[in-house]
Amino acid sequence: MEARDLPMIKEDQEDSESNPLWKEPMRILVIDDEEYILELVSEAMAKQGYQVSRASSGHQALNMAAAQDFDLIFCDVVMDDMTGFDVLRVLREEMMSKSEIILMTGQASVESAIEAVQRGANDYICKPFSIGVLQAISSAVEQRRFPGKLIEVHAAKDSQNELLGNSPAMIDVVKTAVRVATTELPVMICGESGTGKELIARLIHRKSKRADRPFVAVNCGALPDTLLESELFGHTRGAFTGAEAARRGLFEEADGGTLLLDEVTETSQAFQVKLLRVLQEGEIRQLGSSTKKRVNVRVLAATNRDPMALVEAGLFRQDVMYRLQGVLVSLPPLRERREDISVMALAFLAQFSLNGRQLSITKDAMLALERYNWPGNVRELKHTMQRLAAFERGVIRLEDLPAEIVSAPSVSSVMNDIITEGDLPTLEQLESSYLLRVLSAVGGNKSRAARLMGVDRKTLYRMIERQVGGTLQRN
Repeated sequence: MEARDLPMIKEDQEDSESNPLWKEPMRILVIDDEEYILELVSEAMAKQGYQVSRASSGHQALNMAAAQDFDLIFCDVVMDDMTGFDVLRVLREEMMSKSEIILMTGQASVESAIEAVQRGANDYICKPFSIGVLQAISSAVEQRRFPGKLIEVHAAKDSQNELLGNSPAMIDVVKTAVRVATTELPVMICGESGTGKELIARLIHRKSKRADRPFVAVNCGALPDTLLESELFGHTRGAFTGAEAARRGLFEEADGGTLLLDEVTETSQAFQVKLLRVLQEGEIRQLGSSTKKRVNVRVLAATNRDPMALVEAGLFRQDVMYRLQGVLVSLPPLRERREDISVMALAFLAQFSLNGRQLSITKDAMLALERYNWPGNVRELKHTMQRLAAFERGVIRLEDLPAEIVSAPSVSSVMNDIITEGDLPTLEQLESSYLLRVLSAVGGNKSRAARLMGVDRKTLYRMIERQVGGTLQRN
């Protein structure tokens, strides 16, 4: 768990060896007539290392698809010149495209989702969607289209810096993951978005006896029940209109290996009943089939919520939770292990330094990174260092950092200011004073305040409401 060969603060170091693993990265086409969606999806996929092309109309997209093959296509349903269903029909029926096609829509319904699959779409996502959903889909496609050792090596290289840390909390997490990897116990991985739950799952897989078999991940929260069943269990030819060929599900794809059910707590109880049967019997049945197939899969699960609280609230089946949670691994948010921030920041800086450039970072800038709350956790830190490495040529200084990081108030300074005013304050007084300092630092911008504090806007508003009539109102 030690960081070696990293650039030091205020000292220039050589870039880590550049050795791209993918000589031919996965090719992705994004189709949408809204520029900001094109930008969002393209940027997210480019950051994953994929080769991304963009089309602002259906006709432009079809011309591009005729000129070259794409591994994955994201296509909007509603466009001016032709619908996404029209594009899908031409790709599948006239061009005989083998690309995996994901339809995007802002007007979602179960009926349209089923129609999309019946017409030949591989998946269907609803706007607004998160970057995590896009990354989960692209990773699953990459795993299916490029199976084997190379993906596992790629994942191992990519995850090294994100699992760095000398904090006791992170050391315990990795020790637990490595220890449980040698067993066949199911594992539930809990943690906020961006803390590295899938990375821990991949670590467990790599350290297990199943390491030479597939690792497959699926974001359960991104799919409605019908599509999730088809994705996990597969379907037979003729199972529904448009199912012209049988399709293996992810349980079969992962046979002998490991299947990660990410955000499993977002599934419906109706689906949980079907999942329970598979977990109990070790057998799956494809949609449209009466025959069961035995699968040998180690199931890992992940969630950004408190699983037992969901069970107690009646939102998740207790029997399913017991099957999934043989061992619980809880990932701490980055704000609770600030001593790891500098280690990871320097590692990311070395990782993203391009063309042999030597980059360093000043002490003031590093202190600001350590002071910031990182609501997006390790993922946000990684993307921040990637942007800094791309645009800075030598020394990264305080003024080079994003405004929200520079203006982040120090928790220790807030506490010192409060305590020096007299006797130890009440918790309500601490909250009130902290809110005042944060809101003052961001000029009253509640969205920025929520990000700095590491809470969502609803939580921030509840905190403000609690202070009505108190210090916040008086000031």
